Amino acid sequence: MTERMLSIVIPVYNRPVLLAHLLVELATAITAGAYTHQVEMIVIDDASEKALALPPLPVTVKLLRNSQQQGAPYSRCKGLQQTSGRFVHFHDSDDSMAAGWLEAIMQELADNPQTDLLVTGRYDKTRDISRYRYQRFFHQNAHAPQRIRKRLVYRNCLGPLGGVTFSRQLLEKIECLNLSSCQDWQMYYHALAHGKRLRSRPDICFLFNQQGSDRISAHARKKLLGHLQLARITARQSVFGRHIRLFYLQTCHQPVDRQGGLIQRFYRQHRLSILGVYLLASLVWRMSPYLPPKK
Repeated sequence: MTERMLSIVIPVYNRPVLLAHLLVELATAITAGAYTHQVEMIVIDDASEKALALPPLPVTVKLLRNSQQQGAPYSRCKGLQQTSGRFVHFHDSDDSMAAGWLEAIMQELADNPQTDLLVTGRYDKTRDISRYRYQRFFHQNAHAPQRIRKRLVYRNCLGPLGGVTFSRQLLEKIECLNLSSCQDWQMYYHALAHGKRLRSRPDICFLFNQQGSDRISAHARKKLLGHLQLARITARQSVFGRHIRLFYLQTCHQPVDRQGGLIQRFYRQHRLSILGVYLLASLVWRMSPYLPPKK
């Protein structure tokens, strides 16, 4: 199998119109930049209610289908096994990219072929507005991967998965767990245990679609459960140990308030301790001393 520069893996469940729009955008950018032999696209249909079909495209796209719904992490791993690129980018089917995204990504990777992980900016897109965002902490500390990993115990400081590109070598060292949410966050946490050469390019942007009732972020229970599952993974690295779960509950304040039954009762009964842990944890990751690595 001939090695390419970039593999773009797109897991999808239903969303045929949004998928077609994204593929047309990518295919147009690939042909315009003459990247036909350098970029490949792999789509994994996670057992959509109706089997997805690809629109007519000027480039070849590999389409795989799960026999039953397995979730995005499983689909990403399945797509990864089919890639031949030196670098791999996972893109959600309902997101898009700003003008010049692919060209800028390809140039950045060509200029820095030893990169382990590249983080770019984004536009948060709603129905009426598109707001620019970038990962400030990551940008300021890209030279210090272990400091970033310590922050990842408490906060996702890399942003959505559509703004991150991995080296294939790095991805082969990490595990993609099937959490209810925070799946990208978990990937970053494990990746930073191995990746040392980080790059930040806030000027390269993708379009992050914040709309849609089928996004995990729109499901409070999934979001909350994913935070607590991730807290179990990172608890040993936290100065608060198991109590870090209370910190996550505070960061999920609105989802918790929208729940009933045991979750809401637990939050009300422990409101003061949750708030206290939240304030202490926030202080730790804001004020923790840091010594730059020796040259």
